[in-house]
Amino acid sequence: MHRTYDYRHFTIDVETESSGGNCRGTVLSVANGYVAVVRISSTTSTSPVERLRVAGVDGSPFFTEAETLMRGYGVAQRIVDDMIGVDKLRPMR
Repeated sequence: MHRTYDYRHFTIDVETESSGGNCRGTVLSVANGYVAVVRISSTTSTSPVERLRVAGVDGSPFFTEAETLMRGYGVAQRIVDDMIGVDKLRPMR
C-alpha cells in the first residue's frame, strides 16, 4: 500500500512493506507484520531529503497496513518539523 501526503511544503511518500513471515518449503506464508518505507522530498527540489524504514517499538513490525502508513507519516512529520525548527534557529548572514 502506498500513500503520498503534502506537509509544510514537503512531499511525504509512505509505502508498506511486509516483514518476516514463516517459510514453508518454497512458499512464504502470511507476513508477521509491516514496516513503513518513508521518503521525504521538498517541493522545491527533486532529490529526496530523507529515506528511511520505520518499525514499531524495539524494531517490531506493525500489525496492519493502516497503522504502518499512519506511523510512517507521523515520523516524517516530526522530521520535517525538526528540519524547519533548525532552519529557524540558524543565524542570518
